[in-house]
Amino acid sequence: MGAGRKTSTVYDDLLEQIRRDIASGSLTPGSLIGSERELVRQWGISRVSVRRAIDVLIHEGLVERRSGKGLYVRPANRSMSVVQVVVPNIAFDQCVQIVRGAQAVGMDRGVQVQVYDAHSNLEWDLEILRNLPDTNMAGAIIVSLHHASFTDAIYDLKRRGYPFVLVDERSQHIDVPSVVADNYGGGYAVGRELLAAGHRRIGFIGRLAAHTVADRMNGLRDAMNDAGAPFNRSLVVDLDMTLEGDWPSAIGDATRALLNRQDRATAIFYSDDQTAMHAYPAIREMGLRVPDDVSVVGFDDNPLCQYIDPPLTTVRQPSGQMGRIAMEMLLKRIAHPRDPIESKIMPVEIVPRASVSRAAATSTDNAGPACVGHE
Repeated sequence: MGAGRKTSTVYDDLLEQIRRDIASGSLTPGSLIGSERELVRQWGISRVSVRRAIDVLIHEGLVERRSGKGLYVRPANRSMSVVQVVVPNIAFDQCVQIVRGAQAVGMDRGVQVQVYDAHSNLEWDLEILRNLPDTNMAGAIIVSLHHASFTDAIYDLKRRGYPFVLVDERSQHIDVPSVVADNYGGGYAVGRELLAAGHRRIGFIGRLAAHTVADRMNGLRDAMNDAGAPFNRSLVVDLDMTLEGDWPSAIGDATRALLNRQDRATAIFYSDDQTAMHAYPAIREMGLRVPDDVSVVGFDDNPLCQYIDPPLTTVRQPSGQMGRIAMEMLLKRIAHPRDPIESKIMPVEIVPRASVSRAAATSTDNAGPACVGHE
């Protein structure tokens, strides 16, 4: 080491050598630098120190890791300033708000955001996820499609070391960075709201394969049980359908099933606002009125909720804030890929509107046999 030279870390020499080789052209764009193990041997420093040096070079946009291949000089046409946001369907207001939140942080941080819309097509979504590590995207924010194959694709991204943040799902099987609303707490708040209005026969309709939806139902169940109003599992309808199914028809059928019963539901909690809004026509076609004959609650706080007749009581989740936090987490993950994995659960709030009223007293209100299938 030359006289008078100062270093602050054990890997400064490695950093400076690679920077000089790239600047001088000794290492050209796309050329192989080597593996971490080779650099450990060449420089006589620990693997932890080599990884820290490489993380700095990746953050500077000079170097990239290629899974199973080694460390390469980043090609000139690749930029650390581009990230992908993958959404299941940009027609969903929640997806729009998540994207806008991510873009707001990106603009402040000099990051360009590219949006991929899967149009609720599972195969399209899986294809983009599989190809992410081979693109010029520095990382990705991925809004969940809530499907077993989707989980497999997320696992593969983690295995390949690709930086991403999962939004709208907290995986129960894989430890990955995630941002999700407090779905259980939202369901519990709905239960308390409906119980306070005198409802005891509360139905639930949604696609329970989605963990977020199951959490909402579980919150409703626990709110009822905690209040001494046994949860009637027979009033739950699972929309067990493919992503490309005829959702309006299925929602209408599920709604009619709950309202044609002798002990029909006096209130129905739908898994999301879009599902609730699809149910309104079916309720009217039965000659029933919201909320006089049945109270209705959704989840998300879609802007359209306040304009339908009657305006929909719902649970507001902070989708825009979720997008902002996801972008902050992703940028931190790109810069420091070996930091502990973060997960955020965002608070929600119930938004009361005219779709909920007090339950009308009926002769079946106190009928014990109607409460079957309790959990």
